[in-house]
Amino acid sequence: MRGTRRGRPVLFLDSPRLSYYIGVNVGIRSRVIMSTHRAVDQRSLPIVRALFLIVLLLSVSSGIAGEEGWVVLGHPTTRDLRRADFIDPMTGWAVGDSGTVVMTSDGGVTWTTQNSGTEFDIIDISIVGGQYGWFLAQQYPVDTIQEYGTELFRTTDGGETWFFQERFDEFYFHAVEFTDEQNGFLGGNLGRILWTENSGNIWNTAVIDSPDFARWPIWRFDFYNPGYGMAMGGLFDVTGLVWRTTDGGKFWTHRRVAGEPIFDCHFFDSLNVLCVSGDIDFGSGMVRTLDGGLSWVYTYLGIWGQATSVSFRTPTEGWSTLGFASTYMTSFDAGETWGSSFTPDSTAMFDVTFLDSTVGYMVGADGTVLKYFTPPVAVSDDGSVLPEEPGLGQNYPNPFNATSNFEFRIVTAGDVSLKIFDLLGQEVTTVVDEVLPPGRYKRSFDGKNLSSGLYLYRLTTAGYSETRKMVLLR
Repeated sequence: MRGTRRGRPVLFLDSPRLSYYIGVNVGIRSRVIMSTHRAVDQRSLPIVRALFLIVLLLSVSSGIAGEEGWVVLGHPTTRDLRRADFIDPMTGWAVGDSGTVVMTSDGGVTWTTQNSGTEFDIIDISIVGGQYGWFLAQQYPVDTIQEYGTELFRTTDGGETWFFQERFDEFYFHAVEFTDEQNGFLGGNLGRILWTENSGNIWNTAVIDSPDFARWPIWRFDFYNPGYGMAMGGLFDVTGLVWRTTDGGKFWTHRRVAGEPIFDCHFFDSLNVLCVSGDIDFGSGMVRTLDGGLSWVYTYLGIWGQATSVSFRTPTEGWSTLGFASTYMTSFDAGETWGSSFTPDSTAMFDVTFLDSTVGYMVGADGTVLKYFTPPVAVSDDGSVLPEEPGLGQNYPNPFNATSNFEFRIVTAGDVSLKIFDLLGQEVTTVVDEVLPPGRYKRSFDGKNLSSGLYLYRLTTAGYSETRKMVLLR
């Protein structure tokens, strides 16, 4: 059921294990290591300067605290975390490599490692009501004679105990989703979908239209309500598909919508749905429907990385993890356009979920957990939001190519200016120069006429001034 869980990435360039599909299910182990050595000569100086600016910016940004945005909560494990499922802003689970299950009940301040009962990689999890949950663990062969397949585990006490429920030999299921404690779904290779109405004790095979043309891996489910949902899938360098059900998952129709696999979707409403896609070498894209999945429009985003999950903080502000690229995409216009930024510490992040406009989580490589934090603000008698103190946020995306956004807070009505300067202190342009009442503001900036480099931007209001740094890269 549509709720708190967002984003289910599956294929990762830096993963030691890739589940691959070529007619039959074959597990393989793969790691791609890329190394480039280049002498620093006159031709490479622009690259060196750009890298220097990036390092400088990250050094400056890492010292900023107390601002709205993503912060590193810590590393509850050294294993890569692939998926997360939160039932409220304080309570959630994350799963990953080598049977890792960690759980928090205090908003990520502390984490408890749960005994999963398996050493296989856990690739998906679904929690219902805080007590009932299921996860999928995959066994990968290291030789041609070793067994492989998927195991399903279950809990009825919030993960205090996980117990083995069923094994699917020589077959990979990648996605598990329960809409309540009885009704659930499994999706895997060959476009296979199973459904249950008794907590997974008995699984039934769903009917799919034109099954011979839908025989591609399914990576994730998302339900708008118990009767209406979608599954996303496909194979990199081959195809991307979306499956659709309106009868609670017993019958599914499918459409080919892209040339690379679809990994996640977001329901703006029952008709307006956005999905993200990605290919290891091609980059990220998205598909969108305005008629509930009857027709789709594909858009190539031209952003390097594999868009493996998506979640919207507000109706217009969305985030998408880009995995091995160690960046994430951000949209501020309901997915019409996207830009990319480096993740904190340049860590590969694989899953993102927002519980509301103030709290979100990302999980990724080396057990990294990020949290999006929005400081509380005062509200006036008429319901308008009033900040408690003035402030200037870090621009985003940053570094940026041409377009970036500024957010700032005003507590006293009066003249407000937001100006950009070069490193010599010379004014470059003015973004804001007007009289504003107290409130929170966002302004966009187009730097297409500026050259690459490090710039300063300064907010000045009554009795307050603050300056930050930003990097423009072309």
